[in-house]
Amino acid sequence: MRRVIYGLLITFGIFLLIMPLSIPIFTSSTDFSIFNTKWNGASSFGKVLYDNSKIIPIISPFNSIELGKKRGTLLILGPDMGYSTLEIDEIKKFLENGGTLVLIDDFGTGNQILKGLNLTARFSKVSFIDVFYSKNYNFPELVRILDPELGAGVDKLVLNVPSVILNAEGEIYTSKVALLGNNQREYPIMSELKYGKGKIVLFSDPSVFINDMFRENEKFIRNFAEYISSDVVYIDEAHHSSFNPYHMATLVIRRSFDRVKAFYVVLGVAVLALVIESGFAASLAEKSLTFLFNKLFKEEEKSLDEVINELKEEGYDEEVLRKIVREIKTGKKLGG
Repeated sequence: MRRVIYGLLITFGIFLLIMPLSIPIFTSSTDFSIFNTKWNGASSFGKVLYDNSKIIPIISPFNSIELGKKRGTLLILGPDMGYSTLEIDEIKKFLENGGTLVLIDDFGTGNQILKGLNLTARFSKVSFIDVFYSKNYNFPELVRILDPELGAGVDKLVLNVPSVILNAEGEIYTSKVALLGNNQREYPIMSELKYGKGKIVLFSDPSVFINDMFRENEKFIRNFAEYISSDVVYIDEAHHSSFNPYHMATLVIRRSFDRVKAFYVVLGVAVLALVIESGFAASLAEKSLTFLFNKLFKEEEKSLDEVINELKEEGYDEEVLRKIVREIKTGKKLGG
C-alpha cells in the first residue's frame, strides 16, 4: 500500500512540472495601448520592451501607487488625459531618485508634465513639413540619427504627422530645411534631459511605435527599446481616456519536461519514504505528542508547606501533620 502512495506522490510531482501554465491576458482598442493588437495599438512595441525588461502597466493615478518610491523607467506613450499636481509631484520624486521618464507625445498632454517639472522644453502644437517624406508630407523621413546606439542598422525613420521638440538639443533631427509654421530650420525629434539623479527622454511622435508603423521602423524600435531598457518599465495606461480592457483571454503555455526538477521530485519522495520506513517519523511524532501532552495536562506541583496549609484550613492540626511528615522522613514508623 505504501509503495502505491509513494508512486502517486512521484506522479503528482512530475505532473505539476509539465502541466500547462495559464496566464490571463487583456486586449483593448485604445490608441497607443500595449494591450491593443490592432493597427492603432502598440502591442508589438510592448513585446519588444518585454524582451528587455520587466513590464508593469499602470492603470491608476501615480500618487495612488506611490510612483516616487519606485525605481526603473516610466514610459508615457501618447497621453490624452491631464495629470494632477499630485501625479506630477510623484514624477518629480521618481526622477530625483534616479528614475527615467520616457515621454513620447505630439499634441497630447505631455506639455503639462514638462511645465509641472519647470522645464522649458515643449512639444510643438503643430506638425512640420519636410522635403523628404514617404507617401505624402504627413509621413516625413528622417536620416539624422546622431546617437550611434539608436542609429545602428537604421536607414531611415518614418514619422506619422509628428510634432517637434522646442527649446532643447537633440539626438534625432529633421532635415535642415524643415518648415514649422513660417520658420525653416532643423528641429529635434528626440531629446534627452538631465533631471535630479534621473533623466528624461522626449520623443515627439508616438505614431512611430504603433503596430501599423512597426514594420517600417522595426530596427529603430528595437534599438530604442534597448536604449530605454531597465530592470522594470512602468507603462502608463491610466492617461489614455478611452482605455477599455474589453476582453480577457487565457494564454496557455505548454512546459517541457525538466529532468533536473524531476530528479528532485523523486529524491524528495525517496527521503520521505526513508524517514517513514526507518521509524524515525513515528518516533519523532510520539515524542512531539508526549511533549505537548505534558505541557498541556501536567499538574502543577505543590510545596509541602502549601499542602499542610490546605489541610490546616480543612480542620487538621498543623503540629500533628508536621510530626507525621518528620516521622516519614526519618522512617521511624517504617522500620528505618
